[in-house]
Amino acid sequence: MEYLRLGDLRLTSPDSLTGFEETIGYNYARHEIATGKPVLQAKGEALSEITLNISLRARLGHNIPEILRQLDLLCRSGSPQRFVFADGVYKGDYVVAERGVTVARTDARGTIQEADFTLSLLEYADRVVINNRNAESRPATEKSNRKTTNK
Repeated sequence: MEYLRLGDLRLTSPDSLTGFEETIGYNYARHEIATGKPVLQAKGEALSEITLNISLRARLGHNIPEILRQLDLLCRSGSPQRFVFADGVYKGDYVVAERGVTVARTDARGTIQEADFTLSLLEYADRVVINNRNAESRPATEKSNRKTTNK
C-alpha cells in the first residue's frame, strides 16, 4: 500500500516514515518607534515547511539505491512536486529544499542495507498579483495614447 507520494517518489510502507514535522506561520514587519514598544505590521502567510524522517531497511524490502536516486532527481530538478498522503489528502506542491542521508549499515560489497534520510520540503506558492496598477500596454512601435500638456 502506498503511504505517501512526492512527485514520482512513492513510499509504500508506513514503517519507513519515522517522523513528520510541519511548520506554518505568519510574517510580520517590525517597526521600531522612538517611544514605547515596536509596532508589528502583518505581511502575510509564511511558506509551509515539512521535514520527513525516513528509515529504510533492505530486509524490509526497501530498494534503497533506487529511492536514493529518486531523491537526488527531485533535489536537482528544483520543480514543485505534488505531496499526497495515502488516504488521498493533498498537502500541496512542495520543492525539496534539502536532503540528508546517514548510511547505518552496508554489506561486504558496499551495498547499502540500512539508511536514514531527512527530507526538508518547502511549500511552492505561485505568485499572485494583489493589486493591478493601471498600466498602458501597447507594442513599442505604436504611439502612446496619453496626452501631455506643456505649460
